[in-house]
Amino acid sequence: MNINKKSLVVQSNRLVEAKYRLSVEEQKIIKILVSQIQKEDEDFKDYEFRIKDLAELLGMEHSNPYGVLRVITKKLVSRVLEFYNPETSTLLQTSWLSSAEYKTGQGTVAMCFDPKLRPLLLQLQSYFTKYELGHILRFKGRYTIRFFEFRKSFLGRNKKEIVIDMRELREILGLKKSEYREFFNFKVRVLESARLELLEKTGKSFTWEPVRQGQGGKVTAIRFLFEGDSVDEYREPVVPQLPETPQREESDRQSDENQPPVAVLLTRLGVSPQTAQELAGRYAEADILEKIAIVEAHPEYVKNTAGFVITALQEDWKDAKIEERKRHEERRREEQVKQERAVHLRAIKQGFEMHAKNHGLQQYEQLPEETKRCFKEEFLGTLSGILANRYAHKPEFGFEDPYYRGFVMKYKLSALSLEEYLDGAGVSLDPEDRQALWTL
Repeated sequence: MNINKKSLVVQSNRLVEAKYRLSVEEQKIIKILVSQIQKEDEDFKDYEFRIKDLAELLGMEHSNPYGVLRVITKKLVSRVLEFYNPETSTLLQTSWLSSAEYKTGQGTVAMCFDPKLRPLLLQLQSYFTKYELGHILRFKGRYTIRFFEFRKSFLGRNKKEIVIDMRELREILGLKKSEYREFFNFKVRVLESARLELLEKTGKSFTWEPVRQGQGGKVTAIRFLFEGDSVDEYREPVVPQLPETPQREESDRQSDENQPPVAVLLTRLGVSPQTAQELAGRYAEADILEKIAIVEAHPEYVKNTAGFVITALQEDWKDAKIEERKRHEERRREEQVKQERAVHLRAIKQGFEMHAKNHGLQQYEQLPEETKRCFKEEFLGTLSGILANRYAHKPEFGFEDPYYRGFVMKYKLSALSLEEYLDGAGVSLDPEDRQALWTL
């Protein structure tokens, strides 16, 4: 089969939120297979590809791509994903692939999805997420692909903000209990790594904040705010992403787990482990990442990376372009907060107006017909000019008429107050928001 980067990856939202752990290459292979499914397909097929084409698309630089792919597909046959279906009250655990068949003489591999995945991938009519395959092929972080799909899925359901329980999020991402137990490590290795790569390569990302148990307590959940698809040409991250090092020795990885993430990053740039630990304890994480960004922005000036970073920290060097990017990001965030606030207040105002109208209608419908007739006569007596002429030729009107309804609700009925509505809706507004509410 030919692989087209413009092909659509279409999958159920339940698959997006399923619990599984896959490497970057494993995820990309799954998405390549999904992109081969046609809208009218009633069952899975054997999707056959040239090994050379797959290796090239995955960016493999191995001398033996055949052997590497064999390892990857073997894992995919045994990798388990888990998802709960509330409609059937069932918890499904299944593998991704039912088979992977290599034809050595032809240099191809044919793969087929496990049949249990049919309701998540075939003939989807609603509640699905779709995007072009090429979007995820450029990502290098395993969590970047997951958060890219989260953003697409939730925005597709008109959810720009969502709170996910910390334990649930770790299970969805397939993290082991021993991985990133300290929230700082989880923040740097998972959340920020994915956020920055998304911002760099798509210009669209997410913001997040921890939800703590009590003031300063343990982080129990994460609140995500996903950026919409408005036009934004900004493509450069403010700070660098932690590089992946899949080929490192196990002893090095265990050593890294005992160091702050920024100290690990400094040692990878040539700073001695002891000095890296001291710098991580002396300077804020944001300052260290900022100085590393200067190194990456001006490689022509850097002869000794470690020495450059240390001096930049000691003398607090600044870079005009990076500072401007930070100011751009701050302005963009301020504007985003402003827009979100306006949307929130507009929704409150619309809800209040609707409830006030229904409140008035309920009162009006209970009035005797004679009282309604008197109200209409009083209303007509207040009119003059064009409005008087209009109603002279309009003998029949009632509460649905906006001018008459405004008169009745203002002068004849007990109005629903904003405080009553807010109390009933469980909404709290500060004085500034209350004032802004009536300017929308």
